Amino acid sequence: MYQYFPHHNAVFPGPRAVAWTHRFAAKINGGLALADGTLYVESFDRRVTALDARTGALRWSTVVENVVMTTPIIAGGIVVVGTGTSNTLTESPERVVWGRPQGDAVIGLDARSGRVVWRRRTIGEDMPSPALVRVRNIDVIVFANGDNHLYAIAARNGRILWRRAVNGIATMSSAAVDRGVVFVVIGGPAYSKYGDSVLAIDPANGSVLWRAPYGNADCSPTVAYGRVFVEGSASQAGLPASRNAFNDVAAIDEATGKLHWRWYSGYGTFTGAGSDEEAIAGMSSGGAFYESLPATNEFAAFDVNSGRARWKIRTDAAVKMSAVERNGRLYFGDTGHTLYIVDARTGRVIERRKYPTYFTVSSPLIYGDTLYVANNYVVRALALGTK
Repeated sequence: MYQYFPHHNAVFPGPRAVAWTHRFAAKINGGLALADGTLYVESFDRRVTALDARTGALRWSTVVENVVMTTPIIAGGIVVVGTGTSNTLTESPERVVWGRPQGDAVIGLDARSGRVVWRRRTIGEDMPSPALVRVRNIDVIVFANGDNHLYAIAARNGRILWRRAVNGIATMSSAAVDRGVVFVVIGGPAYSKYGDSVLAIDPANGSVLWRAPYGNADCSPTVAYGRVFVEGSASQAGLPASRNAFNDVAAIDEATGKLHWRWYSGYGTFTGAGSDEEAIAGMSSGGAFYESLPATNEFAAFDVNSGRARWKIRTDAAVKMSAVERNGRLYFGDTGHTLYIVDARTGRVIERRKYPTYFTVSSPLIYGDTLYVANNYVVRALALGTK
């Protein structure tokens, strides 16, 4: 799934540090994926690319029919990606479909060669990352997309196992799976009487176990400590545009959908720098939930039980990626070209590193002593050392 774990802290044991850069022809918004020593990357020039994680050398690169922004899902030697666009295909007060006239697709590629093995077309966009789950001894990917449906597709051959209509779309909200339940966020003010909502889904048949009116259809839910954490966004009418936007963070009971706590930011403004996302997937570790607050250019740590803000820091620009945490240090980048290393316990900024371009929504991962992060159109492997 997005960031591999439901808690989204994509940190894995591995070898000693390496350092390299690989430049792509276009921006990278999709999450990075790592499997069997290969780093899988998607770029806005409609390519899915495999790199040697140790050296950065190109293994293969395959052109597909539209932009890919999912986290690649690797199962049984197949790399599953989804294509999409944020264009509105149809719109009415009752229903909105995001996509393009010719439709979009979920695609399975051979992990070794990049050859397209199967392609499953849908009416709407397939930008949100699926969650991989085992159902009746079959590797299944489950996701919501831009045509008001939930899907379950066999990872091996692309066969649709079930398709269930829901009143809302997932724009960029990737699915998360925990304890055999899949969580997605769908909706929007014009799409559903509920507004944006978190859904708990039975992956065996697509039935909705519960629905809770929180979150944002651009933001993947984070699941940890028996809670589902989501971020929402809104603007307040009557206030100046420079300070009329805010974020909220909600913690929902994983089993029932009941609200445990909700926290509101101050007022600021949303920007389109790097991407248009106004709500960002968070990460949980060590009893804390770490979340960007793009409305106010802040980054915060919350107590998972009480919702109390343990600390907040001001960032140079909006952070639009999830963080990762290793050995008590947080790593994340902002849309103002800065990579941060922050003490996870106190919020003290240990280091700010400036780069030539911005960090967008493609979140980092750590493998051994190396941080892999997309910096606009460049993938960087950054040596962390052993501390």
